[in-house]
Amino acid sequence: MTNKLYLDNSYIKEFTATVLSCTENGENYDVILDATAFFAEGGGQASDKGEINGVAVLDVQENGENVIHTLSAPLNVGDTVKGEIDWELRLSRMQNHCAEHILSGVIHKMFGYNNVGFHMNDSLVTFDVDGPLTAEDIERVEKEANKAVFTNAEISVSYPTVEQFAKIDCRSKIELADGVRLITVDGFDTCACCAPHPMRAGEIGIIKIVNFCAFKGGTRIEMVAGGLALNDYAYLHNAAKTIMKQLSAKREEIAEQVQKTGDDLATAKAEIKALNEQLAKASLSTEMVGNTLVGFTKEADFNTLRNIANGKIEKAEYIALFAETADGFNYLVASKTGDTRGIAKALNENFSGKGGGKPDCVQGKIAKTDKLNIVNIFKKS
Repeated sequence: MTNKLYLDNSYIKEFTATVLSCTENGENYDVILDATAFFAEGGGQASDKGEINGVAVLDVQENGENVIHTLSAPLNVGDTVKGEIDWELRLSRMQNHCAEHILSGVIHKMFGYNNVGFHMNDSLVTFDVDGPLTAEDIERVEKEANKAVFTNAEISVSYPTVEQFAKIDCRSKIELADGVRLITVDGFDTCACCAPHPMRAGEIGIIKIVNFCAFKGGTRIEMVAGGLALNDYAYLHNAAKTIMKQLSAKREEIAEQVQKTGDDLATAKAEIKALNEQLAKASLSTEMVGNTLVGFTKEADFNTLRNIANGKIEKAEYIALFAETADGFNYLVASKTGDTRGIAKALNENFSGKGGGKPDCVQGKIAKTDKLNIVNIFKKS
């Protein structure tokens, strides 16, 4: 049996223990100690990392009353060994997991929603609640959750009996046996949890919701806290400074200037598109080949070719337009009465092309060739 030191003291960074067993597991080794401060994976949180006697701990899992440490090298049974927790990683996970508790508790109190899914990696926490939230709701929740941090709310661990547990106001209440481990953030949340948590909410630093969206009738929330929140702010701050420099804008003008730049860009794109279409029409040369009006122009996209075709669709049974590009031609063939797919097939087969469409309109690209070769396709048809 392994004594799980982390359950009652989340701040143990180093410890000594006796090796109870060591067995091979592929290229690695599974080690059981009589005591450990390494948190075993559970409840949506990955296991701790670190070293035991200088050997890297790759994974930690519970197996009944034992905790199995997967190591990259063996240890001797009966030896007293020293374990060292990767404290920076542990602290970050404590901050973020506890922040998720607080947010879930606030949402439960405000709206009555339950946390129905939780996942934490080392850059982001994602959790789901079973009800819809608006942007205004999210803002209220975030502000209320950070009150726990700013007031440095006490965080405690307790193990109530079944009778005691029945009287406790607790999130996600389920049937549990004696010894359930409860984490209480005073005034904000009480919930069963097996993971390490800080003693005071002030150690979290800050809680920030970075994104949310509707998900399966409820809301999926992405958040960061502590060091991850600081990293997120630093990234956004540096991005904002870059934008300020590029737009010659003050900090408080960024959003307005980005919107204005976007509007200006959209206007410019529309003007360029109109000018390109005018240029394509001006450079268009056409000739009737049988029942097909064949036209050639300079570079033009498919929308431009389609607009030109729409203006000439009454002049022939088929309209075939070709826009010269650096490596070939864009083509578009349209008809109100005929089937254009046979023309597309002939163009693709003769000029290493690719494209297709519906009976009334096909489009695609063909390789570079003499215009006369293209015209001859229509003379044969």
